[in-house]
Amino acid sequence: MVLLASGGFSVLEKKSYDSRAKYASGKTNVSDRIALVLLDKESLTWAQEVHGWSWPWPREAYAKLTKYFNRANASSLAFDMIYSETSLYGKEDDKSFAKASSDFGKVIQTVYYENQESTSGTYPIEVLRNSAAAIGNVTSSADKEDRVIRRNLFYTKAGSREPALSVASLKVAGEDADVSEIPEAKEGGMYIRFVDALERFVPYSAMTILQSEELLETSESQASANISLASNPDFVPPEQFENNFVFFALYAPGLFDVCATPVSSTYPGVGIHVCQLNSILNQDYLKDIPAGTSVILILFSIIGGFILAKSVRQEKNSSLAVKTFLAILICFAYAGAAYALFNEGFILPVILPVFGFTAAYLTAIFENYLNEGHQKRFIKSAFKHYLSADVIEQLIANPDSLHLGGEEKEITAYFSDVQGFTSISENLSPTELTELLNVYLSAMTDIIQDYGGYVDKYEGDAIVAFFGAPVDQKDNAKRAVDAALACQRKLEEMQEELVKVSKKPFIQRIGLNTGKAIVGNMGSKSRFNYTMMGDTVNLASRLEGINKQFGTFTMCSEATMKSAIENGSEYAFRPLANIAVVGKKTGVQVFNPMTKKEFDSMAEIRKNYDEAYKEFVAGDFKTAKETFAATAEKDAPSAKFVDKCQHMMENPPEHWDGILRATEK
Repeated sequence: MVLLASGGFSVLEKKSYDSRAKYASGKTNVSDRIALVLLDKESLTWAQEVHGWSWPWPREAYAKLTKYFNRANASSLAFDMIYSETSLYGKEDDKSFAKASSDFGKVIQTVYYENQESTSGTYPIEVLRNSAAAIGNVTSSADKEDRVIRRNLFYTKAGSREPALSVASLKVAGEDADVSEIPEAKEGGMYIRFVDALERFVPYSAMTILQSEELLETSESQASANISLASNPDFVPPEQFENNFVFFALYAPGLFDVCATPVSSTYPGVGIHVCQLNSILNQDYLKDIPAGTSVILILFSIIGGFILAKSVRQEKNSSLAVKTFLAILICFAYAGAAYALFNEGFILPVILPVFGFTAAYLTAIFENYLNEGHQKRFIKSAFKHYLSADVIEQLIANPDSLHLGGEEKEITAYFSDVQGFTSISENLSPTELTELLNVYLSAMTDIIQDYGGYVDKYEGDAIVAFFGAPVDQKDNAKRAVDAALACQRKLEEMQEELVKVSKKPFIQRIGLNTGKAIVGNMGSKSRFNYTMMGDTVNLASRLEGINKQFGTFTMCSEATMKSAIENGSEYAFRPLANIAVVGKKTGVQVFNPMTKKEFDSMAEIRKNYDEAYKEFVAGDFKTAKETFAATAEKDAPSAKFVDKCQHMMENPPEHWDGILRATEK
């Protein structure tokens, strides 16, 4: 409200306009019909040395310039300077300039008013005024708030109806018929599409033009001397200015005027008129979108910000972060659209729509937190120690899910257990045991949850978890493998800390299996737990224990291995055996996940192991034992198979099918 009352929005909108205008100025096309002649420092020095002209120059110099562009058949010649005093060289000097102007018939002199409302201005002396084809107004239309020139009027507001210098140029050339059709700015006049640098119009030094005119005059007076102008490096043929709109302006230090524009705070004053004419010649106009459209944009931005905020799920911090990021993107996208449309000639309001969108979004977010957010945060705070954060979020979003029942989903079941924990616990007090478990379980749980897993339950030192529910995860197998190996690394880091209490190595075994399972709320009507059931779950539990038979600590099924690889797993999987768990007749191929570095480092061991395993499957237990023995000292699975081969040799199976059958869970 303060910004609105103080006009702050208007100022900010103009600054937004300036930013777009400056951005677009480098892309503005320049017309090849506009020529600039500048009285620069080099011209002043040359005039003093060659002609003895001090400043101000005699009007004879401007007469020569006029004659040159008359020869060129230029469309117009506008002098962006006011000859308001009689020449220091006498009235005849003024008459020479006036005659050249009359002969050409397309010279524009200028008038300057203190402001657009003034009724009296500074005009050129009468003889020059009368000889001019038109008088052009050079009074700027600077905005009152910051004195920046963004627009220029076609005609003065005073009663004399004098056209702007650019329009006067068109008028004397007879090309001003369509000026009335130019889109008018809200505050009058036309928006100027600025060019970033006037040098893009290829300006000429006044010295160059005067030298060329003097060479032409010498050539005409000495026709018999056969003077070659084409070979003279100082000569510029007038023909190249044919049909050009020429502007003459001061550009020497201390002489030329500067203005504040969107492009620069020290933009040459003549650039205002040059850029205005350039826009007209190119028909490259800027126009405000209709007021009604602006109102609709602002209303839609407010409604959009409110709707986006209302879609934020208060129970999920990531939702607020994502929607806030989206809100920022929307603001930038709208601003980007405003920049793009500016290049196409349309001026969109930026500040009010962005402000309205942002204010509506923040207000609605604040309201959400005061109302619905209070209850949801209470539920989350009260139950976060009992339930998974994912389950709490689902309960908040869908309270109807608080009922018994389950659904079939593809998940990866995760079982872990500490090796020899019974013997560890026997030597610890209840307090020490509790503290030890809390440290271990906290570290492992954090990792499992970081990878998106749901911890189902703790059974003493054992962790039962699963991936892929309650939130669907296509890459649940990859997440489970990543979490399992991350837990093993973390346990290795914690080893020294844990052994200080346990007095024994603290090692965990992990079993993973992927497949269909029933997940949901299981239990009684008064008390239930979100858990998993089915053969997929049972197999994962068995694989955790089967690690003992291979001397490994992480084991997964073929289903887990394949799914993890399909979803971009960075780990390698060492095949171990085809094993049938207790209670099952069919075998399951099991693997030992590891880093690719570990996998590559044991290439010779794996080669020997694979050869020995083929012999084992073929029933050649004696040969297999000898082959396994070659790497038994370096490889735990090989050592375990040496014992298995010996057992098979001592207890030959009746019907050997190559499947290793587990004898214990």
